[in-house]
Amino acid sequence: MWLSKLLTSVILLLMVGACGFQPLYGRTGDNAKVQAQLSQTYVLPIEGRTGQILRNNLLDRVTPTGVPASAAYQLRVVLESKKAGVAIDSDASTNRINLTLRARYSLLDRTGKTSFYNGVAQSISAYNVVDSDFANLSAEKNAEKRSAIVLAEEIHRQLSVYFSR
Repeated sequence: MWLSKLLTSVILLLMVGACGFQPLYGRTGDNAKVQAQLSQTYVLPIEGRTGQILRNNLLDRVTPTGVPASAAYQLRVVLESKKAGVAIDSDASTNRINLTLRARYSLLDRTGKTSFYNGVAQSISAYNVVDSDFANLSAEKNAEKRSAIVLAEEIHRQLSVYFSR
């Protein structure tokens, strides 16, 4: 009985190893190439406070060891923000807002003239509207920050997939 379980386990392990699966962020083979190319990307400044948060999160993911001295690529990001009321009370006042943040980005060569890859990432965060103006402003800023973090993760993921090809 235990021999059949052991044999089954060994066969399953061999099948998983033979399928060709490689983690995207590994340190061997092509995956090291992805890390090396990502680390040669300079993220251009992004307009606004939310853009600054997005850029800082991108820098943490794309170039974790620091900004390269002479980058091979530039990443240009344009951020769009839109608010929409989604929950309306009986007195026609909005009590819940969806904040949609959309980032259109381009991976450019070091001169910024040739585009290698263009993409779009989007994130939606929601927050409640209450009677306090300070609480509403704080909730909106928090939603912007959360969306910027999600956008940074999505842009990083899309660039990693692009470089892995």
